[in-house]
Amino acid sequence: MYKKSGLSRKLKSFIQRIYKNAIKGFKVSRQMQKSSKKRSLTKSRKVSPLFLAALLFILSAAISPAIAKVPSSTFVVQSPQNAEQQANKAIQLYREGKFTEAAAAWKLTANVFLAQGDRLNQAMALSNLSLTYQQLGQWEQAKDAIAQSLQILESQPENKEKLEIQAQSLDVFGSLQREIGQSADALNSWQKAANIYSKINQPLKVAQSKINQTQAMQDLGLYPRACKTLLEVLNKQIEGVKSCQELGQLTTEKLTQKLKKLDNESPSLTVAVGLRSLGEVLRLVDQPEQSEIILAKSLNIAEKLRSPQDIAVTYLSIGNTARYLAEQEKDRLVGRRLNYEQKALDAYNEVIRLSPSPMTQQQAQLNKLSLLLQIEEIPAAELWRSLNSQLSSLSPSRTGVYQQINFAQTFINLAQTKKLTLGANSQLPTFNDIDKILAKATEQAKSLGDKRAEAYALGNRGGLYELTEATPQTQAEKFTQQALSIVSNFEAPDIAYQFFWQLGRIRKSQGNIEDAIAAYTKAYNALQSLRGDLVANNAELQFSFRDRVEPIYRELVDLDLQYAASLNKQLKNDKSQKLLTQARDVIESLQVAELNNFFREACVEKIAKQIDTVDKTAAVIYPIILGDRLEVILSLPNQPLTLHTKQIFRPAFDETVEMVQRSLLTPDSIVENLLPEYKKLYDWLIQPLEKELATSKVSNLVFVLDGELRNIPMSILHDGNNYLIEKYPIAVTSGLQLIEPKPLAEIKLRALTAGLSQVSKEFTGQFKPLIYVEEELKQIKNSGIPSQPILNAQFTSKEFKKEIVGSGFPIVHLATHGQFSSKAEDTFILAWDSRINVIDFGNLLRNSTLNQGRPIELLVLSACETASGDERAALGLAGVAVRAGARSTLATLWSVEDKSTAKIMGELYRQLEQAKEKKINRAQVLQYSQLSLLKDSKEKQYNHPHYWAPFVLVGNWQ
Repeated sequence: MYKKSGLSRKLKSFIQRIYKNAIKGFKVSRQMQKSSKKRSLTKSRKVSPLFLAALLFILSAAISPAIAKVPSSTFVVQSPQNAEQQANKAIQLYREGKFTEAAAAWKLTANVFLAQGDRLNQAMALSNLSLTYQQLGQWEQAKDAIAQSLQILESQPENKEKLEIQAQSLDVFGSLQREIGQSADALNSWQKAANIYSKINQPLKVAQSKINQTQAMQDLGLYPRACKTLLEVLNKQIEGVKSCQELGQLTTEKLTQKLKKLDNESPSLTVAVGLRSLGEVLRLVDQPEQSEIILAKSLNIAEKLRSPQDIAVTYLSIGNTARYLAEQEKDRLVGRRLNYEQKALDAYNEVIRLSPSPMTQQQAQLNKLSLLLQIEEIPAAELWRSLNSQLSSLSPSRTGVYQQINFAQTFINLAQTKKLTLGANSQLPTFNDIDKILAKATEQAKSLGDKRAEAYALGNRGGLYELTEATPQTQAEKFTQQALSIVSNFEAPDIAYQFFWQLGRIRKSQGNIEDAIAAYTKAYNALQSLRGDLVANNAELQFSFRDRVEPIYRELVDLDLQYAASLNKQLKNDKSQKLLTQARDVIESLQVAELNNFFREACVEKIAKQIDTVDKTAAVIYPIILGDRLEVILSLPNQPLTLHTKQIFRPAFDETVEMVQRSLLTPDSIVENLLPEYKKLYDWLIQPLEKELATSKVSNLVFVLDGELRNIPMSILHDGNNYLIEKYPIAVTSGLQLIEPKPLAEIKLRALTAGLSQVSKEFTGQFKPLIYVEEELKQIKNSGIPSQPILNAQFTSKEFKKEIVGSGFPIVHLATHGQFSSKAEDTFILAWDSRINVIDFGNLLRNSTLNQGRPIELLVLSACETASGDERAALGLAGVAVRAGARSTLATLWSVEDKSTAKIMGELYRQLEQAKEKKINRAQVLQYSQLSLLKDSKEKQYNHPHYWAPFVLVGNWQ
């Protein structure tokens, strides 16, 4: 904060007056120049060379600021009479990183200009002096220098040279404001600088100032706005893309193609830095694949420019993105995760090798340390001592404060996950080491007036004490409450949710369950207000959805259900019902959040209408997997919610689910040997509900599945005598976006059918021909439902789009390869000429809905499969179902390369055609079709669940 002398108010007043006068003055500056043409030209000849040289270094520094330690040796600067020579000497010293000597040189330059009566260039020198003080972390001196510069400029006559120096000074002032934690003010200063540059027709400097603006926007959590601004700056390099959302819808191939034109252009530092900033934002909004491509292009340009610092800073961003991608592969392919981790380490090593900036080197060392500890390379992590020494010598700055918090948080997070114990050996810091770092960060943030940083530092200190302090954790609670008290003074749900979660954990450890639930509920509400923008407020404090968001939902549900069970025993049923209702709502909200995270945008709205009010003949079952137990909430029509608890040994539960999933993928497994495993699942999920289900006389079961259970079709659950599908029609839903149901009897059925029995040359070797597809489409045509088939080479993405948008088919049936993955970019449907990714596919079907004024009634995907090795692959199926906007989606969890698929699809369409007459719903149509294989006495091999079980109905079952 500025001193109470009123300097801050004066500076703001100066800026307002300068800005108004600048815009006004520009309009008359040409008249002023004409009236004293000879004098102006003489002055221009005198000023221009020095002025342009100074600006070049200012803009380069403003784009990539770095804080360096004061050199130990003293460089003596003589005082030449020529001010221009003195300024050039200052520039050279700055570029060499000799900031103390550069500051002395700029101070001398300003005095020489003052003695010559050249107030305009004095203001220029003072703004450069301020920037140099910023590199030294001497904030008070930096404030004084920029205040003098702005005050001098206020009294100068209006002309182009003055306006240029005003804009430069505002750039420098913005840099200062951001470093002392005043990002909103920095954004304002940079916006005003950009407006002045625009008025004097300097588009390059407008672009550079806008890039600076995006740094402040990121500090303030304005990610979409930052992305939009960067794409405006880069509109010639990335044509036709106006937002991160649009950029995220480009395939990696399309984005690479768009950037290819840069290979033939002259390298530009502004473009290199703009791309690097865009790559940073893309990572923070969970688009790491696009970030990786953008950063590679930025690096390519920086290398052509031979700029060591820009190369180094880009490598730092590349390392961070590679690490993010490694985190994403945690539950998928181990080889890819290891490759990304190595790529991150290599990038951090390049930063350390190349960067001339000690601050940039420190950031790379911090990130490298964090990664080494995470992958349990403890001996290699000994560099923490030298880093701690370097951090302790930093002058207060926003960058330095966050580096200290990041350093401490690295060890706290790993200790929380039991990957290390603080002070366990000489290679690791002790509790007191980390506490001192956070205490210092708190004081520095307070001295800067940076409330966000102060809250982060205090909250992390609370997390440290939570980790090490015995109950009742009074210190942990004190620091956490202090952080939340600061946050309550401004809108910051991205901070609040983290520390309400921490407070909830502390309350739980104290045995205060009601207050713990209250704190968790506040964390949950803060997450709901954030919606799809679940990204950290700065790069050092970013988090993954799995580690930092999902646990809050699950832990709140856990507390709700434990407390509800205890109250139920005490006959406090009203309160118990409220807790059960909240648990149900939270688990449905988690499914919304997972899909928003899947699509990287808040594209899924949670509706107020509960799914158990849609159909009075359906029971809704919510299995919830918690650490040591399986909780099942049962919702029956017009009945209170009931809770059923099964204690489980989690490794055994996971092993059973995995074994069942594997057994279904091959028809060679012996069913009789597998039935005991299918019965285990039945006993866990259905057996406790049997009496209630029988008494209620419901005719449909609807599951809202959790975790790995989404990879298992509920139809195969077995009670020892029968499969569940033999007793009930079954559907699956995420509890989301249930479009107002419309019974089959009211629909005039027509189908657009498309498929690939062959594979184009482009995909030969990647996909096998589906030789029974023609038979499948023939069976549909013979069912009595009118259909329009497009097959093989006819089934191009263009032709499919034409048919789907123009014809308004209630049923869309695709007999082609497809993959469901937990990553949107790996979820696709195969056409003859291309993969249609889930986002493009969903947009296509939604356009059909808009054109026809009604949604697709049934989307059938008969040859898809979940991605191998991806535990959460079924999320892709839910993503397709939601994005398509169809009332119902019928899809396969694995592909069955056999004529059985044609057979079951033929039966499905015959049942659909008779639905009106039989008065049956969609779930019953699927049930009868599956039973036709299960009970087939002629081709008994199809009795195996491999053939009939992969088909699941998602969405509306009526």
